Amino acid sequence: RRARRGAALAARGFPVDAADLATVVPVNLASAEQVAGLTLGRLLTPLLMLFLLTGGAVVAIDAIAGEKERGTLETLLTTAAARAEIVAAKHLLILTVALAITVIQVGNLLLYVGFKLIPTTVDFSAAVSPATALLLLVLYLPVAALVSSVLLLVSGHARSYKEAQLYFFPVFLVGMLPGLAAVLPALPLRSAIVLVPIANLSVAVKELLIGHPDWPFTAIAWLTTAAAALWTSRLSTRALSTERLIAPVAAESTELAGGPALFPRHVLRWFAAMWGLTLVFGLNADTAVDVRVQTVVNLIGIFLGGSLLMIRRYRLDARDALALRPVRPAVWVAVLAGVPAGLLTGIGVFRLANLVVPVPPRVIESFSQALLPADVPMWQLLLLFTILPGICEEIAFRGMLLHGLHRRLHPAALAVAVGVTFGLFHVTLFRIFPTAYLGVLLASVVLLTGSIFPAMLWHALHNGLGLVAGQYGWSMSGAEPGTYLAAAAVLAACFWILWRNRTPYPGLRPWRRREQAA
Repeated sequence: RRARRGAALAARGFPVDAADLATVVPVNLASAEQVAGLTLGRLLTPLLMLFLLTGGAVVAIDAIAGEKERGTLETLLTTAAARAEIVAAKHLLILTVALAITVIQVGNLLLYVGFKLIPTTVDFSAAVSPATALLLLVLYLPVAALVSSVLLLVSGHARSYKEAQLYFFPVFLVGMLPGLAAVLPALPLRSAIVLVPIANLSVAVKELLIGHPDWPFTAIAWLTTAAAALWTSRLSTRALSTERLIAPVAAESTELAGGPALFPRHVLRWFAAMWGLTLVFGLNADTAVDVRVQTVVNLIGIFLGGSLLMIRRYRLDARDALALRPVRPAVWVAVLAGVPAGLLTGIGVFRLANLVVPVPPRVIESFSQALLPADVPMWQLLLLFTILPGICEEIAFRGMLLHGLHRRLHPAALAVAVGVTFGLFHVTLFRIFPTAYLGVLLASVVLLTGSIFPAMLWHALHNGLGLVAGQYGWSMSGAEPGTYLAAAAVLAACFWILWRNRTPYPGLRPWRRREQAA
């Protein structure tokens, strides 16, 4: 565009090259050493997470899932060692590999950059001294412990080597996200990010390499990640000490026969594949691809098409799988009142998330312009961004995903799992939190009413209200805190109405063991 604009000006006799009209001379206020530290600090934690996840996964997958597949775990279980001791030993094995990777990477950084064993600028070499390398090693110790615990838990839940590899892909993608916190601009450690494991140490490492460490908040970040590592370690040890997870599992008749009983075991695989297709298509869709085409492909091709394929593949009853059931009249009143309250509280959630992951206003403006082009008629916007999402996304997430997980998770965990998955499908970082919040609300509506129809209406009206507000310039992001509190009170009243008129989703797991025994 810039070249065409310059050519058009020259063709009309403009006397000066357009590039010479306003010459920009950048002046960096930071020292060269600080610039080098910033560059290194942004890359160091993501690279370490990459090596920890890939290298640790090789050992973790073979430690339990591989032994299950080979049948050697049975021999180990017949020894005098307790199951907790077996799990602890395998955990120490993975932790040893993770610590070795951390030591090697920090040592490489010191040898090749700090001691100038490879050609680098003087300032870049000065960013890493022996004392700095030692501090980096200490800071990364809880990161290695947390990653090893998560990998052990994933390997223990898998029943075969191949299944563990399938689980590893989403874990790898999610695990890389907090390491990228240092890449975000204007994100200081002295903020809510200090309470987010791994992400807090990523920012702390960047500030350390810049030369402006915040020692009190660095200590808080280290303790937070260490506490998360300890909690995950205890969780994995307790979970994998049960015979159901650590013992090898023989192929059941449902594996061979297929059908509806097999669907809960495979539902996450389908959604991982759908997420991958959504991500690949979004990354490869350049500006030449109309946003309408991209939306139709995602909603109808991936979400609706994938859901219909699952119903056909596993011979599911569409009425039960999609929760196509009538509801009581009072439910519709609660939905109509809950839509604006949910939208306002969702904006409040976004503002809270913005304290952790600040998003420049120009990024949001650019995204809105790309998502809602000015030349698209209003009726097409309403069709593409209200009606189709209300149908297709609800069928996929509050239909198929919720149906596949409803016997595996308790209701509260089920609503959170479905909502978080829904948020992760909206890959843009600043959209994940508010979209996940909306997903939790919609999943809760389906669980209370036993029907997908109220969630469809809620979703469509939610998107429509936001679309109309954007088109007419109604800003709701600058409201006072009292407005969000009032909206939260209205939302609570709406869910109280839903609770009073509930017809719960059939087949849910009971809340308490006493109910389960009964």
